[in-house]
Amino acid sequence: MNVLFRKSLNSIALLFRYAPGLTILKLLQTGVSAALAPLSIYFTQRMIDTAAGIIKDGGGWNGLALWVGLLLCAMLFSSAGGGFLNGILYIAIRRRLNIGMTPDIVGKFKRLDYACFEDKDVQDTLERMSRDPQDKVFQLFLTILGVMECMIGVAGGALIYAQAGWWFVAGFAALLVPMIWLDFKAADMMNTMFNEQSADERKMRYLGGLLSHKSSLFELRIFRAGEYVAKKWRALAHTVMDTRVKTTLHAQKYFLISTILFKCWSFFIVISLIASVVSGDITIGLFTALIASTGAVLGNADMLSHTVQNLRRRYLLMEHYHKFMSLPEIRHGGESLTGEPPHIVFENVTFAYPKTDVNVLKGVSFEVRRGKRVALVGENGAGKTTVIKLLCGLYKPDGGHILINGKDIQALDAAALRRVFSVVFQDFCKYELTLRENVAFGDLSKLHDDGALQDALEMGLARGIAELDTPLGKLEENGVDVSGGQWQRIAVARACLPGSAFVILDEPTASLDPVAESSMYHSFAKVLKNRGCIMVSHRLASARMADKIVVLSGGIVSETGGHDELMSSGGLYARMYESQSAWYAKGGAGA
Repeated sequence: MNVLFRKSLNSIALLFRYAPGLTILKLLQTGVSAALAPLSIYFTQRMIDTAAGIIKDGGGWNGLALWVGLLLCAMLFSSAGGGFLNGILYIAIRRRLNIGMTPDIVGKFKRLDYACFEDKDVQDTLERMSRDPQDKVFQLFLTILGVMECMIGVAGGALIYAQAGWWFVAGFAALLVPMIWLDFKAADMMNTMFNEQSADERKMRYLGGLLSHKSSLFELRIFRAGEYVAKKWRALAHTVMDTRVKTTLHAQKYFLISTILFKCWSFFIVISLIASVVSGDITIGLFTALIASTGAVLGNADMLSHTVQNLRRRYLLMEHYHKFMSLPEIRHGGESLTGEPPHIVFENVTFAYPKTDVNVLKGVSFEVRRGKRVALVGENGAGKTTVIKLLCGLYKPDGGHILINGKDIQALDAAALRRVFSVVFQDFCKYELTLRENVAFGDLSKLHDDGALQDALEMGLARGIAELDTPLGKLEENGVDVSGGQWQRIAVARACLPGSAFVILDEPTASLDPVAESSMYHSFAKVLKNRGCIMVSHRLASARMADKIVVLSGGIVSETGGHDELMSSGGLYARMYESQSAWYAKGGAGA
């Protein structure tokens, strides 16, 4: 329990970072409002006793007026503090959190080590952080305020009941402990169930997406596989709901026992108070106040139990935030590059993906000279894309070095790397925004430079797809739907926009036919004549245009050289090329 409260309060430190003044004001407002509830009971007691004394013995009305006035002030403050002021503070704190936390979360996403995005163990955390983390912080804060309010109400009510006898307080405390334990037991079962079902929920969302997304739904209908996917979704949903029903019914047993204890204690208090007032042990004012407030005081006790277990549930959600903020980040050095064209050297590089013990690269060495075109070829799983990821700084080599102009890539700052490389990956993104924005994401400083954008579209063979300010996709009413090949050309244009020394093309022509592929690479040969290019492709037509071909096999460089040289050696490249020769003859890519 102590750990729960301590860590929850640590989370609330976030509010003091983003909205310190408003947080203090909200704490004061909550504390005063909570204290007014037991005070109102006390004022009511004194008012009734004073009125009874006046009726019985006579006397002045000043005392009665005092207690009536205090009671009215408490009621007015409770109404204003719990309504108008509370609403203003609620909106103001949420606004400050949104303004302050959102840039921090986005910045953290930008700095995350790329390995985090491919780690299944952190997928839940990343998913939750993309869904209003600032709201989770605020809800945790409100829950802590609720605990504080209930504790003040319970403590104040206990002091008032102590006037009728300390055994009331002792019995009340003895009841509260098992109630909280029972509620915690039930909540713990529910939280454990929800955590264990996170993977199943992700699968359900994925399957549901297959049944609702246009591209997958079209293919499923063509192959008549929609019902199969729907059946898998229903089976998973049935398993999830069946587990939830069983767990909920089991948990409700603990809630039921807690409720029975609560009702029995309420009945006992009422009978005891009646006996006390009849015997003259308590005044009529105290009796009236206690009877009137019994429901509220015991309700606070019950609410405290539920609020504490709710605090635990919200805290577990906030653990994802703390885990997210502690995830490793990309660490670049601060060195920059001189203005000379970059010269890239892979020097005995070894690498295995995190949480695996299989080396994808086993001592890879090659170089890319300034302004040259290099093709990386090899069979599936040879390590081509891994080389690109290492080159872009998405992963760090386990051994060896990657040097640019003699400087280790890890020592360079991010801005220096951006000036060296722009990339088109296999799984490029399709932004359902305007064509202008799709291309300008390569270099946002050129967002309104129509000439530069059109030149980039020309380089990517994407000119004429649409006007620059036309929305792509179906997010907008007037959006234009484009084909997979057109999306790929737009992605290539995006990579061509920056003035980087090298353009990296990782399978850029996968959605193009051989003729279009040949046309694109011939276009690249012209427009990139003063810039370097690193190409990865399963289709070897592109390799003929390269100044050097690096053949990867089994995580090592098995061959290097020009097309004619490698063909005459009769090695792996020659065998791969000959197996694809029919494609080149038909498409003319080798002409």
